[in-house]
Amino acid sequence: MTQPTKLALAAPAILLIGSFLIFPGRPSTSPNLQPSGVPASPNARTSQLPKTIFWAWERPEDFRFLDNRPVGVAFLAKTLYLKNQSTASQNSRDPNFAIRPRRQPLRVSPATPLIAVVRIEAPTTRRRSDFLFTSSKSSVLFPYNPAQIENIAAEITQLHELPGVRAIQIDFDATASQQAFYADLLAAVRRQLPQSFPLSITALASWCAGDRWLDRLPPHTIDEAVPMLFRMGPASGDIVDLIYSGKEFPSPSCQTSMGLSTDETFSAVLLSEASSSRATSAKRIYIFAPRAWTPASANFILKELHP
Repeated sequence: MTQPTKLALAAPAILLIGSFLIFPGRPSTSPNLQPSGVPASPNARTSQLPKTIFWAWERPEDFRFLDNRPVGVAFLAKTLYLKNQSTASQNSRDPNFAIRPRRQPLRVSPATPLIAVVRIEAPTTRRRSDFLFTSSKSSVLFPYNPAQIENIAAEITQLHELPGVRAIQIDFDATASQQAFYADLLAAVRRQLPQSFPLSITALASWCAGDRWLDRLPPHTIDEAVPMLFRMGPASGDIVDLIYSGKEFPSPSCQTSMGLSTDETFSAVLLSEASSSRATSAKRIYIFAPRAWTPASANFILKELHP
């Protein structure tokens, strides 16, 4: 683990983040998803992002076959590990987190829009007395003061300077006790980013349907929350029923995108519906694959979305 470091930019054709390289390549019975009430309006900051985006996690990936196709790549750029109370310092100059930069190569065409993804890992909460920290909004089980939250936000927002990066996405499965901290962090990231730069987050499906804590964020803090409609766990039945009923997620920030996976049946059903459903075709679709993307696997998805 290392302390936060500045990103170094090499020659225009090569981007260095830690020890990974981006080498721009050479050109070369379905659910009836319908919006309930008035659908969320497209966010101005995300309107220029592609409607189809492949997730590239921590493994070697080569997307040069995409060339100039209207597809984006959301790549894991770094993982931030937050410290627990026993190892955290209350010194505001101590960042209280460690960084693991991407270590696997990612190759893309220069024309491919990129989204830099930051994964946040947090320690497991055991006892309330161990983690009590009073934020500006409420008492939460997390030992971070406002200055340290600003430090974490700075580590995230510097990614917007990377060539080809059109948006930042944060991936954090915040528990109920971590949501106030996360809200403060998202607000700090939004303040530090240029006003027009998009901020996306992944969202547990329960945040979009039942919990809805995202609705309490200040307006325009985030530009989209991507409901993760795979690996949903115990709540999956309720989410599937909601979608099959033809209703939208109640939370407006969850209404403009969805996250799917190539290896789940429910995702396959939604993909097959996407080209014919007005409500689904209007959404931005992020797609995860458990193995490295190939031209064949990518083209199969694109044919489903754009027959």
